[in-house]
Amino acid sequence: MRHRPARVAALLILLSGAPCAWAQAPAPASPAASAAAVKPKGPTTIDAQSIEGVSELEVTARGRVEFQREDLTVYSEFLRFNQEFGRIEADGGVRFLRGSDRFFGSRLRYNTRDDTGVFEGSNYILPGETTTMRGKAERLEFLGKDRIRLVQGMFTTCEPGKEDWRFEAGELEIDNEKQVGTVRDGRFKFFDTTLLPLPYGSFSLDNQRKSGFLSPMYSQNTRRGLELAVPYYWNIAPERDLTLTPSFMTKRGEQLKSDFRYLDRTYTGNLRYDFMPHDHVLRTSRSAFSLLHQQQITPQLSGSLDLNQVSDARYFVDLASQVRQVSTGILQQMGALNYSGGVAGIGYYFNTMVQRWQTLQDPLAPITPPYARLPQFNFGTAKNDIAGRFDVVLPGEFVRFSHPTLVEGTRLSLNPTIAAPILAPGYFLTPKVGVRYADYRLTHTAPGQPGRQSVSLPWMSLDSGMIFERGVNWFGESLSQTLEPRLFYVYAPFRDQSRIPLFDTGVTDFNYAQIFTENRFAGGDRFGDANQITLAASSRILTPAGEELLRATVGQRYYFSDERVGITPSAALRTRDQSDLLASLGGRLGRNLSFDSAVQYNPQLSRAERYSVSARFAPEIAKVVSASYRFNRDTRLKQIDIAGQWPVAPGWYALGRWNYSVSDSRLLEGIAGLEYNAGCWVFRGAFQRIQAAAQTSSTGVFFQLEFNGFGGVGSDAITTMLKRSIPGYAVTNPAEGALVPPSLRPLPFEQVF
Repeated sequence: MRHRPARVAALLILLSGAPCAWAQAPAPASPAASAAAVKPKGPTTIDAQSIEGVSELEVTARGRVEFQREDLTVYSEFLRFNQEFGRIEADGGVRFLRGSDRFFGSRLRYNTRDDTGVFEGSNYILPGETTTMRGKAERLEFLGKDRIRLVQGMFTTCEPGKEDWRFEAGELEIDNEKQVGTVRDGRFKFFDTTLLPLPYGSFSLDNQRKSGFLSPMYSQNTRRGLELAVPYYWNIAPERDLTLTPSFMTKRGEQLKSDFRYLDRTYTGNLRYDFMPHDHVLRTSRSAFSLLHQQQITPQLSGSLDLNQVSDARYFVDLASQVRQVSTGILQQMGALNYSGGVAGIGYYFNTMVQRWQTLQDPLAPITPPYARLPQFNFGTAKNDIAGRFDVVLPGEFVRFSHPTLVEGTRLSLNPTIAAPILAPGYFLTPKVGVRYADYRLTHTAPGQPGRQSVSLPWMSLDSGMIFERGVNWFGESLSQTLEPRLFYVYAPFRDQSRIPLFDTGVTDFNYAQIFTENRFAGGDRFGDANQITLAASSRILTPAGEELLRATVGQRYYFSDERVGITPSAALRTRDQSDLLASLGGRLGRNLSFDSAVQYNPQLSRAERYSVSARFAPEIAKVVSASYRFNRDTRLKQIDIAGQWPVAPGWYALGRWNYSVSDSRLLEGIAGLEYNAGCWVFRGAFQRIQAAAQTSSTGVFFQLEFNGFGGVGSDAITTMLKRSIPGYAVTNPAEGALVPPSLRPLPFEQVF
């Protein structure tokens, strides 16, 4: 063989079991022997300025070399390829592409037969599902198709030239098949400061579930003091895991939280138990227990458990940071079985439930504990399209109510109904008749209250409506407008129910949905007398795709007789011949601004009894502002709520909420925070003040430092709090938060002792 001129391109194609040919331009090709490769992986192509050697044995290429075989590509200035043993030697500005992985360095030795080799002075890029890892190593070893080892290497997910954080290791092995990495002599650096030394450990790739320590958590609270926690995640099995969170609070002491999740084809559940051996303030132990379990026993039979218990009434006030937890007044303890089936097109069901409550009393705002149901049975059957016209429903219920201080007893109720709906394009008409029957057996009754009572009450209703539509032109855009009038009539005669106890019944809230119901009470102990009609209308503006741009509704109920059934004998009854007027208006003003408003207007007194107005401006992700005001004359409610997330500088976002009660002159919840997205890491910090109980407030400080593709430190509760409190809030690094919630995401490294 002879050398070709340096500027002459050469191309070598090696094919298994076929002649090997040299090709060049413009000089004629040199002869080469034909041979079959041993266990070839596929055709090999070499392109260079000069090529020499025997194709079936070994060839040497120089000058702008490009080697290709299946998913392997090598670019270099010098390359030697041994076809017989599948060995590659490359030097001089080597670029090595294996699948989607990219490697760059000075010298490569690689075996194409078993995908092993060594890359000296290598830089690399490893794309993942959510992040792209890049780094460098003095020596990079290929241990197979899916394994590499870095010697004296580092990695980061930051952009080139902006390595705010990096992980360095004396030895780092990455196994893509098992999605696990192993590190020796490791250290995590943030702005050249070592935050986490790791002599030995392992980590999960691309947020795959793996046993290990989760992100350390930190918060500062006026009721708990400084709180530090380091959760440990145990990946027991693909369908089971356990999170143990030991924590220390400077004001309260030590606490251990546990969260066990399980899943199977027929059941799923979540078991939580928190234990504090000694509260330094109360000088006693405290605990919380929660179990949520659902099971499909047979195709027709299912069951569920919802059990909750805390050691004392102040548990959530002292040890919780979210408004929903802090404001919890009762905890449910419930078990249920549900059975459903059908015979000859007739469906039926049978449900049984046992339900108790733990009442968490606030001495400054006491509440009446609800009744326990020991037990409750619901049963019934339904058949639609009888004779092509009628729908029949036959529901029933038997429940025993228990209470430590109030009247107790059982209630058997039956509520059969028959409806004959008529549906057609442009209108509907649904007449319905029914009977409500209830029988009571009471104990611990008040003087003069009979122990045996029953009531039977027939009723009827008629629901009807029409839909009109026309084309409109708004600002040059062709749209559709609907007009939807609706009429709803109810009649129910008076039956005296004044001596029947109130086990589970109250007056429903007066709203647009309620004026289209037969009963003004919620629960089974009252059915209101009625002779009334509701007139309402709504109109919508729709795009050609059916998207709603604007909606307006108005409705009012008219009475033909006075009410006589009250929630209690002393309750005030309505005597007016018409209800308050309900109206609402909402929709979108442009692409980014939406609003909603509603009012309950008293025409007799010429004043608004209730109203609310809200608006939200959200031009893009992580850019949202919302504001609302609510007023209720009966409850003296005057409440302002303003929240938002908005960029204030490159990478910086302001976060906040101000929920203020004007009538009480107090802040219900206040949040002020900042979020900074540096591209490969995100910082979130927030100050929160909430009304924990009557005349009791709680103040907390939270922060979170999250490194994309690695993990983080701080409090995961901050993202939960921001999503709950700020409508439309979005994390600024969604690729990190979308795959696995932060509270379930293992920290990549597992300390081994």
